[in-house]
Amino acid sequence: MIQIGAIQILRAIAALMVVLSHAQNDASVTALKSQEHFTRLVLVPWDAGVDLFFVISGFIMVYSSQRLFATPGASGAFMSRRLIRIVPLYWLITAIALVFSAYAAWLGKHAFPNISEILASFGFIPFVRPEDGQPRPLASQGWTLNYEMFFYVIFALAVRFRRSVAVAATSFVLVSMIVAGALAKPSTTVLAYWSDPIVFEFILGMLIALLWRSGLRLDFKYTLPLLLIGLALLALDMDHMTSVGAQGVDKNGFGRLFGAGFPMAVIFAAVVLWTASTSISGRIASFLALIGDASYALYLFHPLAIIFARKCYLALGLTKSIGFWPLIAAEILLALGLGVAIHALIEKPVTVALRQRLFDRNGKSDQRDRVAEPQGF
Repeated sequence: MIQIGAIQILRAIAALMVVLSHAQNDASVTALKSQEHFTRLVLVPWDAGVDLFFVISGFIMVYSSQRLFATPGASGAFMSRRLIRIVPLYWLITAIALVFSAYAAWLGKHAFPNISEILASFGFIPFVRPEDGQPRPLASQGWTLNYEMFFYVIFALAVRFRRSVAVAATSFVLVSMIVAGALAKPSTTVLAYWSDPIVFEFILGMLIALLWRSGLRLDFKYTLPLLLIGLALLALDMDHMTSVGAQGVDKNGFGRLFGAGFPMAVIFAAVVLWTASTSISGRIASFLALIGDASYALYLFHPLAIIFARKCYLALGLTKSIGFWPLIAAEILLALGLGVAIHALIEKPVTVALRQRLFDRNGKSDQRDRVAEPQGF
């Protein structure tokens, strides 16, 4: 299978956007508590990195399942690979979050999570947190994985059919959920969550994958204008994502789909359909590809790096002397180091071991599993 190097670079950019957003949020809250001044860098809605992740996920599921479509046992093979990639690190960060929650409860800051919240967090089920009424798991950044896993389940059921039918069936289910949610406005957390228009971003990624598989490629004279259009639409921030407070929660809905999802799909299509997307090279590209490989670990564990860097920075009393941007730089660098380390020392070995245990038969891998497994989400 052809490796599209541009995708790993885009994964790195998506992860770095999220980390930069959260680091700036952390600096804003810290400055507010210490009655100091901090001005955010607002060029685009940095949280739109999540929307780019969703578009990439839709593309990769179609792209990497080429040998699975319409084959016996395809659904089980697909879902097994996804669970192996997603569950171990997510359960690890969820367990860590549970320890932090126990410590906060011991300090009297809030109640210890009940069993329903704990099970929902480990099971990728949307659940409203009692302390703030937000549908977030114990590890808040895991809210995206509740969407991802929902998409995987639907796609797993459809992958037993040929590619075009699988994409059409998955898209039909997701669009039906969106329409039903918009019309019925369900009060049930699970239904309201999974019928959010943000799931349409998976469809955008799948459609781009069909274009790629059809052989469509763009010369740079078309790629550049398309890329600039996507960036301009993103910078418009039609959903006012940049106006959300540092302690606020981004709303999803149709506004986010049009303000972040579609622009990110345009940017993704411009880069991936570019004729040179499979041959990007150089030191910077190699570094970004490394970050792209570690993007899942980086996404899940970067809050720990942010917390640790901030505590060290405050202990040294550096905010008054050199301000908050060095703190943000330190948080990002530490997050990158932590993400790459966890990817190399935990994620890769665990993934390899589980895949060998599950798919190997007498030392030989199942042929369906020889497809290059996508990194990250």
